[in-house]
Parts: sequence; C-alpha cells; structure tokens
Amino acid sequence: MISVQISTYNRANTLKEVLISLNNQTIDKNLYEVIVINDGSTDDTQKIVNELINKVSYNLILINQEHKGLPFARNNGILNTKRKYVLFIDDDVLADKDLIINHLKTYEKYGENIVVRGWVNHIKELKIPEKPRFNIADFSTSFFWTSNVSVKREYIIKAGLFCEKFYKYGWEDIEIGYKLRKLGLKLIINNQAIGYHYKPNTINISNIDNILKIEEYKALSAKIYYSMYKSLRVKLAVGLHAKKFYKLLYDLGLYNYLYNFLAKNNNKNNNFTNLLNRISLSLLKKLHYYKIL
Repeated sequence: MISVQISTYNRANTLKEVLISLNNQTIDKNLYEVIVINDGSTDDTQKIVNELINKVSYNLILINQEHKGLPFARNNGILNTKRKYVLFIDDDVLADKDLIINHLKTYEKYGENIVVRGWVNHIKELKIPEKPRFNIADFSTSFFWTSNVSVKREYIIKAGLFCEKFYKYGWEDIEIGYKLRKLGLKLIINNQAIGYHYKPNTINISNIDNILKIEEYKALSAKIYYSMYKSLRVKLAVGLHAKKFYKLLYDLGLYNYLYNFLAKNNNKNNNFTNLLNRISLSLLKKLHYYKIL
C-alpha cells in the first residue's frame, strides 16, 4: 500500500530512533514498508540498519549508494518500490504511532489526486512528547515538504522524479512540488499525521564557515530553480524580491560585523549571549544567502 522512504547521510544514531518509532505504528505492518536510502554515509548507518532489519516487525529495506545528494537518493528509493503511495520523512523525524494510518485515511476521504502533508512538529529532545505543542518553526507554506509528505507514486514518476540538478542542498522538494501542482494535484493538510522533527535547542557556531557554506549551496540551488521556471511564484519562493534590501544591509557592513561578533562570542555560554548568537546567526545566514543569490 505505502512505502515510507528515508534518505540519510551520517545520522546513524538519530536514524535508529526514527526506525524504532516506525515499529510502533497502529496500522497493519503488512500495509507499509520502510526504505532507507544510505547516501554514502561514513558512520555506522549501514551497520545499524542491518541490525534493525532482523528486529523490527515491518519490512525494512536498505539501499546503499555513493554519496550523490538528496535528489539521487530519493529517486533511487522511488524506483525501488512498487507500493501505491510514497511517504517521505527525514532521518531526524520520529513517527507518531498514527502517522501512516492518517496519511492513508486522507486518501480514502479525498481520493488519489492529492498531496498529503502532515504536521511537522519540532522537538528539542529525541523522544516523542506526550502531547505535541505547536511552535513557530512548525509553520510552512510549502506544497511539498519532505519532512512529512506523501503522494501517489505514479504522480512522482509522471512529474519526472526529483530534479537531480539540486544535488548540493535544498529546493529539490520545492521543485517537485511545483511540478505536482502543475499536474493538478491539490494539497491536503492532515495535522493528525504527525512527524516529530528533532531540532536540539543549541546552535553550533564553532565553524561558521561550514554553516555559511550550506547557505551558499541553498542560494546556488535557488538560482537553478528560478532559471528553470522564472515565474512570479518561483521568484517569491527564492526571495528575489528581497535581494536589494539584503544587499543594502551587506553594503552597510552588517555582514562583517555579525561575522566578527559571532567569532568573538563563540565560547561564551549564557542565556542572553545564546539568544544574541541565535539572532545574529540567523541574520548572517540570510545575508550570505542573498550575497550568492
């Protein structure tokens, strides 16, 4: 019936908890499979998944590939299942016990010509809370958010799969969402289908350059996305409308100021400094993104 697919790279310990959470589903275990696509991890990912294959009661499948990036991994998983629906979650998203059944119930209610997006509830500890609480990070306007989204496999194939130009970082899910929308699919949000996205309440600024490198990759992927479509929807999505504003802030020297501020405060650890660091890093990332865009 449905294939739960997780693409992963070097998150063995977190992935283990995700796979264990999928063993606690209320739905019949014969109605779903879980495919882990190991994108060339160098940690214990392969070992841990192989150990769990013999312990969990659902059909757990491991696919190993060279490190190529998310779109390649996702496509590999799609092409290696025959299930009717595909549910994408990330390797740091714990599954609520009713996650899968609520995705399937949505198709029963609304038909097959839809995308089903569940609630991505951000948590600070790697365990499922007794009761989920909404926070601002849970809000999303994305049509297709691969932290917790499902669609009929046939439509992903018809849309041309994930675009493999986005192999560095980001936008591959936004782009396929654009294509699925063009096919006429409607978005149905089911907040009873919950995935708990593990985001610890800490920020690591010990290597600012690596953090900014990710923003650089996101910006480069955004440029590719806009070059492919050049519509108003895509222009707004990648943020081109705000480029002049952030360029002004950059030219005023805010980028260098924030970078130096974070470097100086790296070893200070108190609540007020952590708050300032969090705000400063968020703005610095934005400035770096728009510097490249």
